[in-house]
Amino acid sequence: MDTQPPAGPGTARLLWLAVAGLFSLVIALIAGILKSQTGAGLAESALVSGGAFAAAMALCLAVLAALQVPR
Repeated sequence: MDTQPPAGPGTARLLWLAVAGLFSLVIALIAGILKSQTGAGLAESALVSGGAFAAAMALCLAVLAALQVPR
């Protein structure tokens, strides 16, 4: 029987960062789609998407930092 040691805290942190990035990407896609439905051009929709991604990612990183257990 081959057992491996449990993953370290660095692996869990990377996984949470990936989740935060994917969540922010979904938020950016929704914002871009909603903006394009208003008749806005491609450039304006992309700008709104970028802002939504940056805001969502900043919020996710702030939450992850607040939940981090001190060492």
